[in-house]
Amino acid sequence: MRNIIRVAVLDKVTDFLFFLGKLLIVGSVGILAFFFFTHRIKLVEDSAPPLNYYWVPILTVIVGSYLIAHGFFSVYGMCVDTLFLCFCEDLERNDGSPERPYYMSPELSQILLKGNLEPSKATDSQG
Repeated sequence: MRNIIRVAVLDKVTDFLFFLGKLLIVGSVGILAFFFFTHRIKLVEDSAPPLNYYWVPILTVIVGSYLIAHGFFSVYGMCVDTLFLCFCEDLERNDGSPERPYYMSPELSQILLKGNLEPSKATDSQG
């Protein structure tokens, strides 16, 4: 509960990025399927089956691409949550001093500790 603001911000930012990723994937696959099934791609015009009603295969491809993209982004979301949990645990157990250094990478420290002084540096500057 000490990191509730960080959890909320990370959750909303990753949800928005995953939504944009799914939208990009589903949109591009849907447009490609539309062009494929309406014979507008000259390269594969002979391999596309002639259809009287092409919306059903296009919607099937769109739903399938969403499910596949959702599966991949769920795995990536699990990785982001796991890394964030490790970051929070590192903050709880270590203080950044030479005796108890942080185990996170310097890049992660710069991103997530932006604006926060580590306790060892804060005590050095006060006294």
